Amino acid sequence: MSLPPLRSSVSPSLGSLGSLGSLGSLGSLGFALLVGCATQETFVLDSDLPVPSDTVARVTTDVERDGGRLVRVNTVFAGTVNDPTQRLETLATRFQNVGWMSLGPTATGSTAVCFFTKSGRSCQVRVVRNELDPGMSRIAYRLVPIEGEPAASEEAEPTATSAESAHDG
Repeated sequence: MSLPPLRSSVSPSLGSLGSLGSLGSLGSLGFALLVGCATQETFVLDSDLPVPSDTVARVTTDVERDGGRLVRVNTVFAGTVNDPTQRLETLATRFQNVGWMSLGPTATGSTAVCFFTKSGRSCQVRVVRNELDPGMSRIAYRLVPIEGEPAASEEAEPTATSAESAHDG
């Protein structure tokens, strides 16, 4: 008994499914593009500092963590900035969406700056438009602990008096 070649037995069924297969492939591709193009929040070093959209991290220094939480960092991003004030407003919304409190922006024609506070930390965000090439502009973050203010994750402990310190030996 001789079986017909696989090609001839499958070919007629693919003729009607071929167009559906192509549509299915296009649908899958469209879905992948939508999912792939969806904006996903990204944060600096797995912290609560949102990364500016459409930028590339250029320099990150002075990284310090306290119990896994980022408490100090200097980082600079490069990207396009046409209007520093507008770009800072967009960043301010993203900071506020994750619990940071804005202390109010200040701006000139080519620079916008704002301080944000959260959990015993202060983050200065500085947006600077490169006048010659806006595509080479900079957004810089400077995160530091606020001196004398306990972090929200820290519990206040009673301080020892000098008499108690002497007994602890």
